[in-house]
Amino acid sequence: MSAGTVTANGIEIWYEDFGDPADPHVMLVMGANATAMWWDSAFYEPIVDAGFHVVRFDNRDVGLSEWFDFAAQPYTLADMAADTIGLMDALSIPTAHLVGTSMGGMVAQTVALDHPDRVLTLTSICSSPGAFDPDLPATPEHIVELAMAPMPDSREGRLDRLVEFWQSCAGTTFAFDEPHWRSVFETDLDRGFNPTPGHGFAIAMSPSRREALRNLEMPVLVIHGDADPILPHAHGVATAEAIPGAKLVTIPGAGHTDLLVALDEILPPILSNLDRAE
Repeated sequence: MSAGTVTANGIEIWYEDFGDPADPHVMLVMGANATAMWWDSAFYEPIVDAGFHVVRFDNRDVGLSEWFDFAAQPYTLADMAADTIGLMDALSIPTAHLVGTSMGGMVAQTVALDHPDRVLTLTSICSSPGAFDPDLPATPEHIVELAMAPMPDSREGRLDRLVEFWQSCAGTTFAFDEPHWRSVFETDLDRGFNPTPGHGFAIAMSPSRREALRNLEMPVLVIHGDADPILPHAHGVATAEAIPGAKLVTIPGAGHTDLLVALDEILPPILSNLDRAE
């Protein structure tokens, strides 16, 4: 295992890796406003045990990677995709499997579109081909209001706000594990918490990928909960329908947060998709 900060796409990106670097590589791309720590050991260790080298990293604007003043230095999902490729270059990774969740799924889709020769397989979890696509259902207003509410100044206030928000994004099948998520949020706060990352703006500034996704040729897995309040199930369906040969796995009653902890449901299809690489 190694960890550190490297220059990728001209900015500083923090990463950590697990397993043998001689094995096929898996890049884990996290969602908006969240750090690499959300990919916990229960998720990545089975992938390592299956014979893969796994890399998790903080996206720009969160955790230990470089932060931005978005008004002065705006960026898009294409820039974040270039960060991912830059990190692969810095770590001498020629090709990789991409596993992305939420915004990370959008970034992973963009990497696959912009650099198809670098992507072995794509797994898009609780994500979308275009979060603001007018033909797809919008995020409910109460979720938007919670997301846009000013972040408290105190550590405890921030912790409570994060728990409140992510609990509101849970589904009906899996009980919200507050101790688990509170521990994740505490780690984020201790590592370096940016209260105003520009990820949401980057998503809004990026065009829909629905038509472009029809050009993908690598094996693609789409996982989505049918009780997701942030990106409703139709976003997952649209992603799978846009990509030739994509497999859609729907998790009944799963919300937006659940798919990182519903490991019995999501790890088998993920491992199966990794094995589909030519």
